[in-house]
Amino acid sequence: MNDITSKLSAILSGTSHNSKARVWLHVIFWALMYIWFDQQARWLVGNVFPALTLAVASTKMSLAILLFYLVSGIIGSKLNIIWKCLGICLLLVSTFLTYGLFIYQVYTYFSITSPTTPEYIRNLAASMSAQGPWTFLYSTDILYFHVQQLLMGILLPLIIKGLRLVFKSRYKSMLLEKDNLKLELDFLRSQINPHFLFNTLNSVYALVEDKDQTAASIVYSLSNIMRFALYDSNTTEVEVEKELDTIRHYLDIQTVRHSKRLTIDWEISEQLGQQHIPPLLLLTFVENAIKHGVDKYINQSCIAIKAYRDVAGVFCFEVTNSLPPRKQVLATNGIGISNTRRRLQLLYPDSHTLQINQTENMHHVLLKIW
Repeated sequence: MNDITSKLSAILSGTSHNSKARVWLHVIFWALMYIWFDQQARWLVGNVFPALTLAVASTKMSLAILLFYLVSGIIGSKLNIIWKCLGICLLLVSTFLTYGLFIYQVYTYFSITSPTTPEYIRNLAASMSAQGPWTFLYSTDILYFHVQQLLMGILLPLIIKGLRLVFKSRYKSMLLEKDNLKLELDFLRSQINPHFLFNTLNSVYALVEDKDQTAASIVYSLSNIMRFALYDSNTTEVEVEKELDTIRHYLDIQTVRHSKRLTIDWEISEQLGQQHIPPLLLLTFVENAIKHGVDKYINQSCIAIKAYRDVAGVFCFEVTNSLPPRKQVLATNGIGISNTRRRLQLLYPDSHTLQINQTENMHHVLLKIW
């Protein structure tokens, strides 16, 4: 029973994804609306002239359906709010003008062609056509009469449409709040493991510091990388010095790992100034150099890293690494570099250049941000 009630509520509120149920809801809705239009016409025309009643009810019904779905289409479009409001206003004006002309034609036709037309209908038709088809724009009484009759016909479906839109908007807001809360909880859960690992690394460093300096240096460097990733990478930008320090710690670990077969040339200018960059941006290029250069070497390999400002004051970052023999080279541009390119395009659409060149023995990256 609860399942049926929830499905029915979703259909009535417009949050159901069942297309068949939505079609049937519209069919039932317009069938009920026709009863409403028919009662309006009977109240105006009376029960003695069913043909005119049918004509008036059908005219209102047709215009209401057309207006309803055109307005729905405009509301659901990607137009901005100003164009949407302008489009709806134009539709309402067009509907009113169309209604006035149609009603003029209906009453005039029946008053002329049907001898059984009641006298009050003939009088009403004469009032509506006193100044031609556009009498309703010149006569205050006829204008008020048409506005009243049209609003009685189209106001109800538009009000229902508006209420459903308000409910759907509130429903989407509630879902968004729920998703945001879930993301926040997931983020808090995700921080538990890094904090645990960070504290564990500090404990391991304290244990091995006096026993194995090499292991202690690795733990120390890894701990600093974890600190940067945990506390600094959640911001939109960090000082470039913090990013370069993280790269140093990363290279310290790689130096121990690759022992004497890795040579690092580190050249950082003292005049970088107050340069801010997105966190972990530069580290991607260094990781790529290690992965596709140093890791594939059997013998000696080298990496040269430079950070400086050129003559125009533009921040420059260069990474040059040796390459193994051509026959050992695997795929180069991985997902890390692709994501970095996309990141740069989003953050610095017109204020960066990224040049990646490769020769037979060397791979060179030059990033400029201004």
